[in-house]
Amino acid sequence: MRPLETSHSPASFRLPERAQDNLAPRTAALLSDFLALPDLSFVEAGSIAELLADARWEEIEHRFGRGLFFGTGGIRSRTIGRVPTAAERGGADPADPPRFPAVGSAMLNERTVRRTVLGFAEYLRRASARRPLSVVIARDTRLFSAAFADVCAETLRKLGFQIWLFPVERPTPELSFAIRRLAADAGIMVTASHNPPWDNGLKVYLSDGSQITAEAAEAVSRSIEAISFASPVPEGEAPGTLCHLGADCDQAYFEAIESTILEPDAIESARRSIRIVYTPLHGVGVHAVPALLARQGIACSLAIGQESPDGRFPGVSSANPEDPRSLAQAIRQAEAEGANLVLGTDPDADRLGAATFDPAAGWRILTGNQIAALLAYHRCERTVHRSGKDRISGTPVLLKTFVTTDLLRAIAEASGVRCVETLTGFKYIAAKLRRYEEMASGDPRDRHWLVFGGEESHGSLATDRVREKDGNAAALQLVEVAGWAAREGKTLLGLLDSLYRRFGFFAERLETLTLESADGSEQRSRLLRSFRQSPPVGPDGVLPMDTEDFDRERHWDADGDLLPREAFLRFSFPGGERLAIRCSGTEPKMKFYLFHRAEAEDDLRAQEKRAEARLSSWWQTIEAEVESRRSR
Repeated sequence: MRPLETSHSPASFRLPERAQDNLAPRTAALLSDFLALPDLSFVEAGSIAELLADARWEEIEHRFGRGLFFGTGGIRSRTIGRVPTAAERGGADPADPPRFPAVGSAMLNERTVRRTVLGFAEYLRRASARRPLSVVIARDTRLFSAAFADVCAETLRKLGFQIWLFPVERPTPELSFAIRRLAADAGIMVTASHNPPWDNGLKVYLSDGSQITAEAAEAVSRSIEAISFASPVPEGEAPGTLCHLGADCDQAYFEAIESTILEPDAIESARRSIRIVYTPLHGVGVHAVPALLARQGIACSLAIGQESPDGRFPGVSSANPEDPRSLAQAIRQAEAEGANLVLGTDPDADRLGAATFDPAAGWRILTGNQIAALLAYHRCERTVHRSGKDRISGTPVLLKTFVTTDLLRAIAEASGVRCVETLTGFKYIAAKLRRYEEMASGDPRDRHWLVFGGEESHGSLATDRVREKDGNAAALQLVEVAGWAAREGKTLLGLLDSLYRRFGFFAERLETLTLESADGSEQRSRLLRSFRQSPPVGPDGVLPMDTEDFDRERHWDADGDLLPREAFLRFSFPGGERLAIRCSGTEPKMKFYLFHRAEAEDDLRAQEKRAEARLSSWWQTIEAEVESRRSR
């Protein structure tokens, strides 16, 4: 993507009158202001003219009817319009993506990226008197990610920042690691994680390598809103420096991951008994997972057709490890090759999906909760029970989110590990690590050390040298667990069954409601208010015996720290079943988490099927309630 020529003057291109009759007043006003920009480019002017001429009112509303939402995860939006224009396509072949990003104040394009970076830079300057400030920038394999990373780097460099740039795509957790390693002030990751290929985004990190907090996000958002879409990069300051990060950063990152290996004997067992097919889903994990395994002498096959970095994600039904379809092709290849473990990471390699073969049950795709339970159990068992000089002093802690399975709590408590729950999102797990770091600097006796951090959405962490979920590390650690289980004559599914028999049977289900229209935010708020005022029923049609409102009530975690307010409701029903409802902070979605717990039965496969049917029936009831509430 090259800088676009300016070819339309404000006087020669005005909003036609018929647009006033077909667009919401706010959209018409925003579009009119946009057309008056003095630096309107050929692609921008041509795209808007085409959309107006073709009366694409719905598309215009989608592109201009709202602003980009900057949350604690940064921003995400479409970078390819639902109706790409001829100017955006730029002569590209019909089968190829557009040559230029989608035009619009609510789209992710060169103009909105520059505006976001200018706002973030202003926030960083106000927050710190240190000069020059430094920022690490990385990107994934998505469409336009390279161009957006260059926009970020050049904008900040012109402002006098010192820039550390990964010249090729790299994983999000490696960005977090690099921020800490370089003692940088902040980081920017160009990615939309596991979103569809038409999306892209910016994740924003602070000096400890964690995503910004809600308070910081609000401050950054205010800074962005104060900047005009026409704002150029200020001139006059001495430009900063730009340095490229190379193989030495990869090496240091790999060594940090390898430091989490607990049992070399389990790795040796994995070399003999575990055969792996890995899919990076066309993402950045291809640069990390095979190398990490090879460094331990473990080979893996790459899923054919999904191994090359490609932001179009060709041939991939879903690039999200939470979706079982993401592993379907790799499982078919594993069957043909006689492999017994499938691993998959999402496009920016912060999440891990996995499937395991069990001779008695066939191929089983593991949920995020099950992966977290296996990793947590292994780390609790092998870390906490060390003795002598290998024993770590201080308080061992397992961190989990409120919407992650309570099997992790049971595992932690049985091992004598403190379990602390956080709000949803790895930024809150990272915030607890920051808090523990501050406590330890004051009094060594207050040292809390991380045994494991996990969330149901396929994210985990086992070292505080990274402050973001890490799919690459999780892949190596799950292979270690598989080797450990094989040494005991078990598969991963067999190990999971032993956990159920010891701690109880746990089953969970996640359902998502997407509300992507211009008023989607208000729809989500109305639905949450409705469930607050009139609680949903449980799987047996009974009302909840307890309701927790994390937005209207004050809540404290197990450490006694007050939790931030969040649009999150949790309902507890007789028998130990629960329902959690929350609005996503990064996507236009409402999420519904269903939890079931029971004593383990002799036939766990039959129990799984009954639990799945029970949760499915419960969701159908909730889904009907949602439709009824939306129509009121």
